[in-house]
Amino acid sequence: MPIDPPAAAREPALQERLEAAYAAKGEEYEPRTHLKGEDGAAKYINRLILEPSPYLIQHAHNPVDWHPWGEEAMERAREEGKPIFLSVGYATCHWCHVMEEESFDDEQVAALLNAHFIPVKLDREQRPDLDQIYITATQLQQGHAGWPNSVWLLPDGRPFHTGTYFPKHQFMGILQAVADTWATPAKRPEIEKVAEQIAAAIQRQQAARLMSSPPPGPEHFNAAVAQLANMHNDRFGGFSESQQFPQEGFLLFLLDQWRRLGEEAALAVATATLDAIAHGGIHDHLGGGFHRYTVDPNWRTPHFEKMLYNQGQLARAFIEGWEATGNAAYARAAKRTFAYVARDMTDPEGAFYSAEDADSLDPRGVLEEGAFYVIAPEVAREVLPDDADFAIETLGLGEHATIEAGPVVHLTPGAAVDYDRLDPVLEALRLHRDRRPRPLRDEKIIAGWNGLMIRALAEGAVAFETPEYAEMAAKAGDVLWSRLWAGDHFYRLWAGGAALEEGALEDYAWLGLGYLALFEATGDAVWCDRAAKLAAATLARFDDGAGRLKMAANDGPMGPVYDSADSATPAGESSAIEFLGRTADLTQDAQLSIRAEELRAAISAPMTEVPLLRPEGIIGSRILDEGTSTLRRTLAQGTLGAHLTLTGALRLKIAEGWHLNAADPGGEGLIGARIDGARAAWPEGKAIQPGFSDTEIRVYEGEVTVPLEEITGPVMLHAQTCSDTVCLEPITATFRLPSGR
Repeated sequence: MPIDPPAAAREPALQERLEAAYAAKGEEYEPRTHLKGEDGAAKYINRLILEPSPYLIQHAHNPVDWHPWGEEAMERAREEGKPIFLSVGYATCHWCHVMEEESFDDEQVAALLNAHFIPVKLDREQRPDLDQIYITATQLQQGHAGWPNSVWLLPDGRPFHTGTYFPKHQFMGILQAVADTWATPAKRPEIEKVAEQIAAAIQRQQAARLMSSPPPGPEHFNAAVAQLANMHNDRFGGFSESQQFPQEGFLLFLLDQWRRLGEEAALAVATATLDAIAHGGIHDHLGGGFHRYTVDPNWRTPHFEKMLYNQGQLARAFIEGWEATGNAAYARAAKRTFAYVARDMTDPEGAFYSAEDADSLDPRGVLEEGAFYVIAPEVAREVLPDDADFAIETLGLGEHATIEAGPVVHLTPGAAVDYDRLDPVLEALRLHRDRRPRPLRDEKIIAGWNGLMIRALAEGAVAFETPEYAEMAAKAGDVLWSRLWAGDHFYRLWAGGAALEEGALEDYAWLGLGYLALFEATGDAVWCDRAAKLAAATLARFDDGAGRLKMAANDGPMGPVYDSADSATPAGESSAIEFLGRTADLTQDAQLSIRAEELRAAISAPMTEVPLLRPEGIIGSRILDEGTSTLRRTLAQGTLGAHLTLTGALRLKIAEGWHLNAADPGGEGLIGARIDGARAAWPEGKAIQPGFSDTEIRVYEGEVTVPLEEITGPVMLHAQTCSDTVCLEPITATFRLPSGR
């Protein structure tokens, strides 16, 4: 039977409740702790056993008397006159695991924490608004930040001391020093003063009112490209000389710049990085998909966790890279990512899990980073008796291992790869690898992250002309709607069989963009309708009345919380510009259009001063002014879909109840379809007599394919869609194919 944590006492009723929750986990449940009795049962149990978050449950058997974030913990801090120790992390965070094993699962550390603090655990993926506040506090005080984020708070939630990972000895020293300072009445004013200073600095960064500014223009786009070219690692690709993150926002911005202006310098920087990612160890060559980042500049040695948001964003970047270059390796990378998500990251009903851990059990039964992924040469010889030498050479297995676990699979940058021969080798190694203990999978279903993946799949369905991807995306989209939509608002996540937490702004924006992509891929109006509902709810829940959108519907301990910049994922406000603008265009909702413009004006100052802080915001801003730029478009208020394939065919999809005037429509005053920049083989069209005309005209209905030849540059489509009673304004759309097409 679990006992009370060191230096803490429990009410019997609470202890009984925790023990009942522990028992309900069943025989297959394995407590994550080394503190166990002879029967294998956990020695300790805390309130986190009641939580659905996998990250919190990981700490449910620490001797630390953890509370989840909430009013109960703050009330206890006020009543007992103790500071709060807040630890923020997430389920697949390697250094969070290290600090847990060294400190939080240690009785000596727990005794210090329990005696002098109210210990609180927070899953950053569950509450991104709170994570934003406290990671900002650490950044301001320490000059750097990361996870685990260790923050000491006053009982009202204001931080006064911060840090990240601490080794046990150092952590205990800090705990004792903070406890001694807190226990000295004469020093309390010093703590209060520091808390006031940090809170004021956070509030200055979170200021709602930004001076309304003109939107970013060509000079800012050019400056951003120049800055990225200057940051670019010319030897290895990427934008760093040390550890490398994919920086999907930079890549998508550069590809957008090339499509709009044909700027080859922008394309060159993007493709150098895509090449490096496709070849490097950050790419899981056996199973598909991508790890979160590498610890070296040459992309070889990953930090092995795999996040859903990276899969969605990188799949989009590789799709757009393929459309810009025709490089088959890019298409392959995107398709293998989709296969990985379908196989390993999809729940039984079709929604997508959040992440997989970096750590897994090695052959000794010890958790080790990368143990699941490495392939030793002798393994290749065992699995591939006929192709071992080829595999060892091609996959770099004979090179010096850069981590203790063993060789990381990677390809030589710039080397020609025989994928027809390599892919069966990779599949054989994957099947062998799958017999190993898998890393922990965080099975939270996060609305916004699912939105990023839904968007990638839906865009891939059109780009690769593969309807199965749209079906996979639609299944996830339906599951999310049924589980998380509450009629007027969206929940953020599904965990433990329940909808939890108010959705954040990013959830609405990313899922809304996913639904718009599904509408474009399928033509099914249900996705446009759902996007419109999300857009209306976005304004109802997050509009601050000053032009901006808050991160969360409810304010944090220091007031409203706002996005400050795009980072590993786009900021909610950045994505909301595109989401509101595109939804307004499809639905002709003037209020949405006005709010998209107001939001852009409210955050244009930082976009123009430091464009690289908001690459997604810049893309959204250009969409408001110029429309989308990809080879896949929804035009004319959603009545016309257009996809220019790399094979030189323009595929048009005309909405039911509408037609496109044919190239030679007949009738006076009608604008016929036309293409500039290529010779188009337009079909003759169908003869109809619309309600507004006394004579027959020729039109296109349904789906039409127009073969193109002699493409000389950007392809410009001029067209007009009409119903039986009205014609919309003529449209012009410009598409850019890879050089040499």
